[in-house]
Amino acid sequence: MPQTADQSLEDARLLAAVADGDRDAFRDLYTRFSTPLFSLAVRLLGDKGTAEEALQDAFVKIWRHAADYDARKSRPFTWAVTIMRRTCIDYLRKNRRAPGSVPLPEDDASSPEFSTRENIRQTTEVRETTELVRSTLATIARPQRTALELALFSTLTHPEIATRLSQPVGTIKTWIRRGLLDLRATLRETAS
Repeated sequence: MPQTADQSLEDARLLAAVADGDRDAFRDLYTRFSTPLFSLAVRLLGDKGTAEEALQDAFVKIWRHAADYDARKSRPFTWAVTIMRRTCIDYLRKNRRAPGSVPLPEDDASSPEFSTRENIRQTTEVRETTELVRSTLATIARPQRTALELALFSTLTHPEIATRLSQPVGTIKTWIRRGLLDLRATLRETAS
């Protein structure tokens, strides 16, 4: 089931408290988000040890930048996923490991890290969101979809995507922007 408005509000409240330096709120936020974020890091980095380091770095960023969270732009969990993804990309670039494409998560519920009811709920939400993103991506025109997938799920820069797809950088940026707008519109319609 998708995250309820109450859960999202609670996460936003926790983030606001973290922004004010509340360590208990930070601990609660860590408890809510750490398992799915760790799972994402393992998938992106391919190594549990490196994923643990990246998770720690991501939570340091969350602690430092909690005041930057804007509820008008995303839900708290989505914001945290973005931070985790960017942290993983930084690790991949630092280690000069750049996978051509990182697939969306399939099913993490079988992983031993997912044992508590809260983690199972979050895993289910991530899985349902992933399915929704996959089905939405399938409706986007092929060249635009390929550019968007490379932008979202690889460490390639816009110029590198342009080279790979033999298109001008401006075209790639336009395709990615249009794809993101289509994705956002479809996700908003589904959430309504």
